[in-house]
Amino acid sequence: MTNKEREILEIIKKDPTIEQSRIAELLHISRSTVAVHISSLVRQGYLLGKGYIVNEGSYVLGIGAANVDVYGKSRIKIRTHYDHPADIVSSVGGVMHNIVTNYALLGGKARLITAYGDDSYGKAITEDCLKNQIDISDSRLIHGKSSGVFMQVQDENNDMYLAICDMSILESITPEFLLSKQKVITGAGLVVIDPSLSEDSIRTVISLCRGKVPLYIDPISDNFALKLRPYVSRFDLIKPNRTELANLSGRKCDTLADVEKACQSLLDSGLKKIVTSLGKDGILYMDQERKIHKKFKEEKKMVNASGAGDALMAALIYGQMTGSDIEETMIYGLAAGIAAIRSETTINEKMSINLLDQIIKENRK
Repeated sequence: MTNKEREILEIIKKDPTIEQSRIAELLHISRSTVAVHISSLVRQGYLLGKGYIVNEGSYVLGIGAANVDVYGKSRIKIRTHYDHPADIVSSVGGVMHNIVTNYALLGGKARLITAYGDDSYGKAITEDCLKNQIDISDSRLIHGKSSGVFMQVQDENNDMYLAICDMSILESITPEFLLSKQKVITGAGLVVIDPSLSEDSIRTVISLCRGKVPLYIDPISDNFALKLRPYVSRFDLIKPNRTELANLSGRKCDTLADVEKACQSLLDSGLKKIVTSLGKDGILYMDQERKIHKKFKEEKKMVNASGAGDALMAALIYGQMTGSDIEETMIYGLAAGIAAIRSETTINEKMSINLLDQIIKENRK
């Protein structure tokens, strides 16, 4: 936040209905300059929507995994028990790190509660968060423990062939530890959590957020979707893919009609909003009042199949924090997914609202 933005925010806190022309008079600047600063405050999440509603809980809090991702892309067809020539890259990742980093790159203020070791991977994680202005001061450093690592082998078409990971360090994010962070959790504008947390820890976050802070989650795998099934009604938004939705709902999801029925069953159970990733068929948003299906033309520039879901979730959070229209949020979510798969690394370092606008423009031609 710039000094001028801070002055404008303080004026709006005292009078949320004040007109831009009056702010311009008070600060001796033009009304158009005030409009630019207010747009910036909305993008950053300090103001929510129209009417200048001040967002006192202006940060998004992610609770879950931050680790190092190692990707090996085979240059030839995958064979068992064979040494493959490959291109290998590594970067800081983890579903929660990816979501809050994408959100920060879009202009939001983010905090992260994770666990990491005092090893080279832990150093990489902390340096990456510092670079992207993500506050990890409430995270847990575990001495003598390996930081999380995710390793993926991709075939010659850039699709995942197999993956292995060690995220045992997340076991240190206990209910007791989370209760010690109660003020940070309940002070957030929105909380998003990782299903790889223990069930006791998930229940603790649900209890702390219930009725106070919007709570989002991405199931991230079929097995985790089954794990989350008893807690579906406790979330404000869930973002599954087709197979995760089938596991969450206990229903088949072969056709779009099947998907809609499965989503409705979860909404009827108490879930507020659901966004289902449909692959090449786009994304489907549903709540008790609306059903919106959005799709872009098929992407021809895919470099890395990973990271699209995390970028989509970040865009959904950005839309919620800025009070954006849900249709606009969906379009930005699709664009964020495309930005992710065009990048060699899990997170596109060029991620920004300007980049998403460019991608949206491409898809309107």
